[in-house]
Amino acid sequence: MTKRQINQKKATPPRKGLNWYWRLFATGFAFCSFGLGGVLMAITIFPAMMIILKNREKRRKYAQLVICRGFRIFVWLLDVTGVAEARTENIEQLRAARGALIIANHPTLLDVVMILAQMDRCQCVVKHELFRNPFMAGVVRAAGFIRNDDNPENLISQASAHLGSGACIMIFPEGTRTPSRRKLGQLQRGVANIAIETHADLIPVVVHCNHDTLKKGVPWYRIPPSKIRYRLVVDAPLSFGDIADPTLTRAKLARSVTRIIKDYFLDKLTYDFAGNRT
Repeated sequence: MTKRQINQKKATPPRKGLNWYWRLFATGFAFCSFGLGGVLMAITIFPAMMIILKNREKRRKYAQLVICRGFRIFVWLLDVTGVAEARTENIEQLRAARGALIIANHPTLLDVVMILAQMDRCQCVVKHELFRNPFMAGVVRAAGFIRNDDNPENLISQASAHLGSGACIMIFPEGTRTPSRRKLGQLQRGVANIAIETHADLIPVVVHCNHDTLKKGVPWYRIPPSKIRYRLVVDAPLSFGDIADPTLTRAKLARSVTRIIKDYFLDKLTYDFAGNRT
């Protein structure tokens, strides 16, 4: 074989087999089902809750339970169709948590789904675009999720009230998905500001994914060569008292806590090379 033939062989992309086309179809079907499920819940279950449950807090709890169960069914659908699966470590620690901030890195579009599917209920800080999304607006409103674009004082006030009632709040310190080919994006200070105000402990969930897929800027139809495999690792809580330096000013403390969170996730993601694994 000549050098030219070898180079041509290297340049030729691998042929896509039947499994790849099946996963493309199954991925499209799953996302369509997800959107339709959100609409159906918004026009059936949640309006019924408005009539039956007069207490707003109780409605939120039941709405979050319905959402978590719905996500669990969706994750099961992804698994049985060969699109994606999720494995967990120390998940009972997450389920038993009360009044804590759940923080996670955000490598893909499905991270919040994969995490909430493991729980019965949880409050979330979500992107404000979801409140205008025709498929998800009814869902996030019924659950009482917190908008990430609200003014800082109102966001912290809402978070304090939820944490004070014993609810957990899940928030992605990056604020949006990790850019492709990167382990972690730039962190926002929202988590630090909430923690400083409430002194809540932080429960880290490290999300590992075997493919550089469904990241920011990567379309859903860019199917990886094999099944997407998530590994959700729940680590020991970070006590606010252990990571906060009381001698620092508020602004410096927020920067310090944010840096600690960043270093923590980067250390846990040291061996994540999503684009090179199958």
